[in-house]
Amino acid sequence: MANTSPAFDQRPARVRTDWGISGALALTSTDARSSLVIVVDVLSFSTTVTVACEQGAGVYPFPYHDPAGAARLARTMRAALAGPRWEDGISISPASLQDLDAERLVIPSPSAAQICHTIANRGALIVAGSLRNAKAVAGLAAAHLDASERHDVVLVPVGERWPDDTLRPALEDYLAVGSIAARLTAMLPTVSISPETEATVTLWKGTKDIVDSVGGTASGRELLDSGFADDVMIATDVDATDVVPVLMDGAFVPLGHRVAAARGRRNVGAGAR
Repeated sequence: MANTSPAFDQRPARVRTDWGISGALALTSTDARSSLVIVVDVLSFSTTVTVACEQGAGVYPFPYHDPAGAARLARTMRAALAGPRWEDGISISPASLQDLDAERLVIPSPSAAQICHTIANRGALIVAGSLRNAKAVAGLAAAHLDASERHDVVLVPVGERWPDDTLRPALEDYLAVGSIAARLTAMLPTVSISPETEATVTLWKGTKDIVDSVGGTASGRELLDSGFADDVMIATDVDATDVVPVLMDGAFVPLGHRVAAARGRRNVGAGAR
């Protein structure tokens, strides 16, 4: 069966889910400008972006296996460059960014960044979703759906890559999609969701210990065995933040921080009055 079948976009459901760049393309094949697309890569792109945005940084996702190109982008944007996880200093490890002192950061991530840029070029609004910000992302998604009957939400678990560059589905990404979808459907009980999305909710609700489950996945075990237990703990800190990274002009910006800052200014002004 060719991938051109209309069934592959999972419509008329307003909340839809599919894997990787191919799934994202299928779900945004029509009217992408009405879509909020939530890109989910728990270990670790989405978590790393979220932690950087928690520190107030803007994050430029770099979509190529090209260290020299990433370095050029960092110089052009006057940004710090996240190195490989095993390097000292700023890296793609979320643990390395908890005290980040940089206004801008370039994060190389061929799979997730490719999805972000490709689907953004179709006109969709892109956000980074993770376990850390599941409730906050669901709240933004609910507001997006409420704003217009034409609006929809697309959840994209990124997965990993096998050595032959084919997609390896990653359980931790499916769990995070389920956590976001479960919160979204609790906020909007009558919203229509695809069976693919409903399956992620069932998985999430049936998971008793998220830390053990994520730590026991192939990706989690790889990190634990390599000495990156902190990255797994940070990634599984469910609803730890209200920051939602939103892709604007090529960079993720921390929506939650902007909202919090605006509220703070209003509160200060009210106190002065």
